[in-house]
Amino acid sequence: MAAMAPFSSASSSHPPRLPSKTLTPRHSRPLHHRSPPAASAPRPLLLSFPAPARRCGAGLRSSAAQKISADYQFDDDGDNDEEYEYDGEEEEEEEEWEVDEDEEEMDVEAMEEEARGAAADLAKRLARELHIDDDVREKRRNIRDKTSVSKHIPDNLLPKVAIIGRPNVGKSALFNRLVGGNRAIVVDEPGVTRDRLYGRSYWGDQEFMVIDTGGVITLSKSQAGVMEELAVTTTVGMDGIPLATREAAIARMPSMIEKQAVAAVDEASIILFVVDGQAGLVAADTEISDWLRRNYSDKCVILAVNKCESPRKGQMQALDFWSLGFSPLPISAITGTGTGDLLDLVCSELKKFEGLDAVEEEKNKVPAIAIVGRPNVGKSSILNALVGEDRTIVSPVSGTTRDAIDTEFITADGEKYKLIDTAGIRRRAAVISAGSTTESLSVKRAFRAIRRSDVVALVIEAMACVTEQDYKIAERIEKEGKACVIVVNKWDTIPNKNHESTTHYEQDVREKLRILDWAPIVYCSATNGSSVEKIISAAALVEKERSRRLGTSILNQVIREAIAFKPPPRTRGGKRGRVYYTTQAAIGPPTFVLFVNDAKLFPDTYRRYMEKKLRSDAGFPGTPIRLLWRSRRRPDKRGHGASLNACHKSALPLGFY
Repeated sequence: MAAMAPFSSASSSHPPRLPSKTLTPRHSRPLHHRSPPAASAPRPLLLSFPAPARRCGAGLRSSAAQKISADYQFDDDGDNDEEYEYDGEEEEEEEEWEVDEDEEEMDVEAMEEEARGAAADLAKRLARELHIDDDVREKRRNIRDKTSVSKHIPDNLLPKVAIIGRPNVGKSALFNRLVGGNRAIVVDEPGVTRDRLYGRSYWGDQEFMVIDTGGVITLSKSQAGVMEELAVTTTVGMDGIPLATREAAIARMPSMIEKQAVAAVDEASIILFVVDGQAGLVAADTEISDWLRRNYSDKCVILAVNKCESPRKGQMQALDFWSLGFSPLPISAITGTGTGDLLDLVCSELKKFEGLDAVEEEKNKVPAIAIVGRPNVGKSSILNALVGEDRTIVSPVSGTTRDAIDTEFITADGEKYKLIDTAGIRRRAAVISAGSTTESLSVKRAFRAIRRSDVVALVIEAMACVTEQDYKIAERIEKEGKACVIVVNKWDTIPNKNHESTTHYEQDVREKLRILDWAPIVYCSATNGSSVEKIISAAALVEKERSRRLGTSILNQVIREAIAFKPPPRTRGGKRGRVYYTTQAAIGPPTFVLFVNDAKLFPDTYRRYMEKKLRSDAGFPGTPIRLLWRSRRRPDKRGHGASLNACHKSALPLGFY
């Protein structure tokens, strides 16, 4: 059995010899130290990484780490929140490591298994704490994705089906029904959906992409009519915008929504034309049908008469729509009536995906980058600048983006990423006071986007700098354990920029976002496309760090030196914490489990010191790391050790209790 001897700060200057059978990690690799890129010229910085913590010695085996003073105090990193009393003349501890090696050995395999269990328990506990209840159909869809044979087919190679129609006919409800999850926001009011929303759908052995679009408004309306039709507000979050700008943005909104719908129809193989069976035939339906016949006569158009819950009444409701020139099919997106026949018709028109063996499968997961922040900080502009097209609607109207918009993006180097544009996240009290169901659902979609992403780009506005709401969002990102890049957008609005002012600005951001002091900062301007590509470069780096695994031997070497340089403090009763063994139990984020004699003997100040030392020696920029402290008794003469913590607060990482 692979085993490892414990070590202690109170031992001699040289660490105790390991047993002959030492655990050799498979993933060990050389340790490199990361340092921020040097500024070559006194111009404003556009990409900034946090400076590494001040090194405690010259290296992993520094001479300073080999000498331990009998009287010491915490004075090297300024993190002393508490004071401890020590005896001036410290005697050698009674628990010397002068026992047989058989007694020293610990069950490493058992500790590795316990560490993995502790990391899994922490992930479940945090999921319950964050109160995100995924939709049941969404969970089933994820299970189906994992077991599906064709799950690795790229989205751009799948045939596409576009859903189009006038506002409030049930397009988003049908989209959710087809993709099998609560992806699109469904509210009983018109104009909720604005951007294109993509999702995979399965029916039998056929797989295809479904595109949800906003309602097409073809009739000329007054400004008041457009406001009512699109549920656009001119008060929430628009106080600083001139009235003329508001009115101009609102007047352009129908054309921008229609432009998104036209783009979806252009790339689709089949068009699902949805009408309202309860409202009957209206002039807008006739105009849309004429537009489809005139411009897309070469594509298959399926007329779906929605809101026909009763099959018998549905046939009667569908009779009115024969005049549109298409064969009407009564369905109900809410109850599912007729959707099976609709999918059969869709699949019969689609050519089955052929050449699957010739397609290079996506064996590696595509990293997802969620773009989050307060309203009107430029999230959609950043997405459009990255993909090089008007993928989402950009407007000064607050709350323009509602759904979480997924977009595949391929860099010049051929690397593929999934970009997720989200709605602006306002303060919870402001959302509740507004009483908008749509905004509440949009915020939930934004939080779900953070959960299903690998990297989060937290966008802040350059002139406003960091606000209280930005800090709240940062707290959420850290708790979710996501890698993060702080994006300072609208950098061109800062006047008289120079190297010194940029340095002061970065210090201000670091001070106000202490919880993300490990995250790199990117300065960009989305409107003119300046430095937006640096967001992807920084995201690629932090995503790799979030998935990096540190070798067990190197990890224990780092912990050993950290303890040698600064031993755990003694309590008033003379007890001192000991670290027996350390292992990395999980990645995404990197989670380390330290097996100690008693977790309560390690105060918060020492835990912060250990995290800083681990970062300074092992790297991990741009990603949170979690340290779990597990109490464990010393092994008995038969070589067995027992865990002391079934479940107590000391087993949680700092900040989670």
